[in-house]
Amino acid sequence: MPRRERPLGPGDDVVVSFAADLRLLREKAGGPTYRELSTRAGYSAAALSEAAGGRKLPGLAVTTAYVTACGGDVAAWEERWRAVAAGLAATSGERDETELPYLGLAAFQTADADRFFGRERLVAELTGKLAERRLVGVFGASGSGKSSVLRAGLAAVSERPVVLRTPGAHPLDEDLDAEGRLLIVDQFEEVYTLCGDRIEREKFIDALVALARDEHGTRVVLGVRADFYGHLCRHAGLVEALTDAQVMVGPMTADELRTAIVEPAVRAGCRVEAALVTTLVADATGQPAMLPLVSHALLETWRRRQGITLTSAAYEAAGGILNAIARTAEAVYTDLEPDRQRVVRQIFLRLTALGEGTEDTKRRLNRRELDDDPATTEVLERLADARLLVLDRDGVEIAHEALIRSWPRLRDWLAEDREGHRLHRQLAEATELWESLDRDKGSLYRGTRLGLAAEWADREPDALSARERTFLQAGLDAEAEETAVGRKRTRRLRRLVALLGVLLLLAGVAVGYAVDAGRTATEQRNEALARKAVVEAKTLRESNPALSTQLSLAAYRLAPIQETHDGLLTAMAAPFATRMTFDPGDVTVALSGQLMITSDSYRATQVWSIADSRHPELLATLPGSEEVRGPLAFSRDGHALATVTRDHRVRLWDLTDPRRPVRKADVTGHREVVISADFGSDGRTLVTGSDDRTVRLTDVTDLGAPKPLVVLGGTPAAQLARAAFSPDGKLLAVTNTNWTAELWDVTTPSAPQRRSVLSGHKDLQLTPSWSPDGRRLLTTSWDRTARLWDVADPAAPRPLSTLTTPAVVWAAGFSPSGRLVVTAGDDQSVRIWDVTGPAKELPPLSGHTNAIWWTAFSPDGKTIVSTSADRTVRLQDVGELALASSAGWNVGAFLEQGRILVTAGDDVRLWAMDDLRAPRQLSKLPGPATVTAVAVSPDRRSLALAAHAGAGVAGTFVLQRWDISDPTAPKLLASTEVLPTYSLAFSSDGKTFASGRDDGPITLWDVSDPRRFTGPRDLPVGDGTVWSLAFTPDGRTLVASQGPDSSAVTLWDVADPQRPSLVSTLRPDGGTVFKMALSPDGRTVAAGSSDRNVYLWDITDRAHVARPVKLGGHSEGVGPLAFGPDGRELAASAFRTVRVWDVADPRKPVETAQLTGFAATVNSLAYRDDGHTLAIGSSGVQLWQTDTAKVGEEICRLATPRITREEWEKYFPGLEYAPPCG
Repeated sequence: MPRRERPLGPGDDVVVSFAADLRLLREKAGGPTYRELSTRAGYSAAALSEAAGGRKLPGLAVTTAYVTACGGDVAAWEERWRAVAAGLAATSGERDETELPYLGLAAFQTADADRFFGRERLVAELTGKLAERRLVGVFGASGSGKSSVLRAGLAAVSERPVVLRTPGAHPLDEDLDAEGRLLIVDQFEEVYTLCGDRIEREKFIDALVALARDEHGTRVVLGVRADFYGHLCRHAGLVEALTDAQVMVGPMTADELRTAIVEPAVRAGCRVEAALVTTLVADATGQPAMLPLVSHALLETWRRRQGITLTSAAYEAAGGILNAIARTAEAVYTDLEPDRQRVVRQIFLRLTALGEGTEDTKRRLNRRELDDDPATTEVLERLADARLLVLDRDGVEIAHEALIRSWPRLRDWLAEDREGHRLHRQLAEATELWESLDRDKGSLYRGTRLGLAAEWADREPDALSARERTFLQAGLDAEAEETAVGRKRTRRLRRLVALLGVLLLLAGVAVGYAVDAGRTATEQRNEALARKAVVEAKTLRESNPALSTQLSLAAYRLAPIQETHDGLLTAMAAPFATRMTFDPGDVTVALSGQLMITSDSYRATQVWSIADSRHPELLATLPGSEEVRGPLAFSRDGHALATVTRDHRVRLWDLTDPRRPVRKADVTGHREVVISADFGSDGRTLVTGSDDRTVRLTDVTDLGAPKPLVVLGGTPAAQLARAAFSPDGKLLAVTNTNWTAELWDVTTPSAPQRRSVLSGHKDLQLTPSWSPDGRRLLTTSWDRTARLWDVADPAAPRPLSTLTTPAVVWAAGFSPSGRLVVTAGDDQSVRIWDVTGPAKELPPLSGHTNAIWWTAFSPDGKTIVSTSADRTVRLQDVGELALASSAGWNVGAFLEQGRILVTAGDDVRLWAMDDLRAPRQLSKLPGPATVTAVAVSPDRRSLALAAHAGAGVAGTFVLQRWDISDPTAPKLLASTEVLPTYSLAFSSDGKTFASGRDDGPITLWDVSDPRRFTGPRDLPVGDGTVWSLAFTPDGRTLVASQGPDSSAVTLWDVADPQRPSLVSTLRPDGGTVFKMALSPDGRTVAAGSSDRNVYLWDITDRAHVARPVKLGGHSEGVGPLAFGPDGRELAASAFRTVRVWDVADPRKPVETAQLTGFAATVNSLAYRDDGHTLAIGSSGVQLWQTDTAKVGEEICRLATPRITREEWEKYFPGLEYAPPCG
């Protein structure tokens, strides 16, 4: 006889009342035992009994399972549960919050040491390292807890006085008075992200290194984001100081996580429910960026606690790890009045630094940049109270970058007008500069910049602060004043013409002047329209590439001025996407070979050829397709198609001739909407999944006579939903409503056997995807993750990686090679992951303006196709993405008349460049990581590289030579250990090789035998890194650039490599020399300096070199340079800008282009043999055309559809319709 339930307490408590009604529901269902309910619900009898126990509110999942098992109204109970949870949260929120056990998104400070747990081992390691070394680097990913370790861990236990610093935009502004103390420089990466002055950056780093060497025993600790590790390798002093002096902040272990979760609650007199601890540890283990989200979720759970217990129900009510932060931000926002909400929007936009091909990041803001009014002050306090912002005496910043990734409303704001946000950021910086110069008129905006800023300000009147409005108005007033002066001069001229008009000759002059004036007015109108079109083109670049590029081309042809010229070159720098619009309704897509099927919700199902993905060709429309709704499925050979009708049937089509599709038969049996369909590998079996919670297998050997095989059904607690066949057709992956997936053996389709269950997701799963080899499975979920599984043994699947995204993942798929995975969902981005090892996210694709329902690689792997609720299908070239996403920030050289490109970074790769829009990776050299220099031999059959091959910042450097005569199979010829090396060069005969070190010497090697580096001889140069080396074509002269100590370009006579001698030393007028380039004829040296200039020296007479020609214009110190193959063009970079000059006459150079929009600092440049293609290494590699005619041809080749009359009138009002591509 079953044991009677414990009596409930008084009925006026909401939790007790909730439990009483659950018990009543069970009685109405016939009073099943909890053991019987357990079988139906999929939860243990103890969990179900506790749900109706009245001690605490049960979790939502167990509540709905209980209700389902009793036959109750799940929707009504879910609504009631949420109301009760909200009421409990409100009651809990009234409790005293002066002693919060958790800090949410905020980093721990020294005063929070009593709440800091879980990092004891790491703090001890760091303390021990400081006892041995004077300067220590602490490296970790964003969100790994570096700042907390440094502040609440190290600083709290230090026996020395502690000085805490963050670099900011001007790291030298604060005195580093830390003699004999412990100096902690947190967020050290700001010297690269915020400090734009390379000289100030170098001086700051030098000062830190010097402090660590002083006589007072000062200790210096640098907290550095791990992705800036390579930047530190470029500073010789840091490399030396950090050798064996590094501590890595990795993910917490499971035990450390438990301590960090439980101990703060215990010290606050609370307890954490064991089930909640288990859930949090499972969700966060191994994921460093999750720690701030865990802390925030715990804080919100604590606010919703029941008594002294932090429960799973409270955790679910808070939204869990992934939703808690978004719910908090959204709750604060919606609670404000509309005028305050506008302030919130502007604050967060100002506090976010937009990424270019990378994720957006937070930026620290000086309080002066915000208005000092009651509304702003109130909003800042509300956001800070919610732990969403961190305020101090003069600064404001977002508590953690996790908020940018997780709050959908903020992501929408950032996506609305990214170019406008960039304009605003530049305006804010210009305002700051204007005020720092005592409002000097010379620093006001003029011309195009003023016009663009004023136009944007008219569109966003609430965006500007009072200071920015004053700055902008001052510019407009100054321009109006200058215009008035100009008009006065014009009137005087007209009077003079009138007085002299009696003379016939002067009358003719007056007529000519009038004609010129009319021409000038037309030119001014055209220039104004063209400038506006360039701005519009930038705004449309992601969402509508075809229209954007055509606007850029039309603007340039209308007014070929500097802005339109640069806008045209920029238009085709990004990977191109073809955009297809379907109106109305959502669009479903299927792919097979070179065919694509699209089906919108209300109009038509159509067959397209995507043999040329840039120009999809409509082949046919399926008859009667108004009855069709998604999903769609192709057989592997593309001859059969399955579509789903509105009345739950599956319609079969013969597509043997895709221009003439033939309807064959309908598959029936499902009682609800069909939500998935897939063909087996031989096309003989079709699997379908439905909202009726069944999966059906059908024999479709004869498309005209389908035969039902078997129906797979689940349990009430685990009902089947979606299914997909493995590539060999022997396995079936099926997702369940209980958030798990199952693997079924369908070798015999009529007798399937369940092999295993895959669990781990925290919410409903969608259709699974198989890798091409069938050894891995990808599952996606509403829990904002995709999970990768090793299913080589179907009976024992093993989790591989969890791909975490900011939103629900609706779709995912493998590339044909299995190396890449794409995911897409509510965040409007297609995310690309390298899954050859631990999953690594590559820069995402943007352009859609609403949730993305589906994405996949085309069968040939050349295109990523995506479809969205914005009613568009986008076809994105993959080849360019591979190059742009590669680890190759250093461009080596083009080979074989430009048909092959060498890139270097974390490795060296060779790319086929026959189609510049679709580069193909040919090979990757195995071996050492972090390649610091690469050079190609004169015969282009081998390359040499210098690489950092050891652990740590210093480690071991190697010099290697590779045979690349077969670019698909490089072979190692020679290797030798060297000291840190950053530049390489071959002589013209290939027999002599030069390498430049970071501590000064240039080494000459005999490489007559390509299998050996022999006879090293050092040239006696000064101190400082040798940044560039080049031999003249005759092989008699070696040119080198060296800095910062020597800061010179030196010419060496190496006619006899055994007896080299210094011929000349060339120095800039100011600043420090970095990179150098030698013209192909060996007559001109171009060198960049930190004084923001490029210097051109004529070295025809190398012993008597004349004064250089100076090229200005850059706003930062100049880095890499490159000459075109004919020597007539020179490109030079500074930070994220590349300028191009015509140097056909080096004595009279003319600037021809300015290339902008790079995601990171430009590190290298190389021209293709065609002379107008420039490869630029930054965060990846981008290809830019510098010939406007070639860019125009490319635009007209790719852009589909053409600009319409309506669009032309919108962007070029008053001009005759003249589409740039005919």
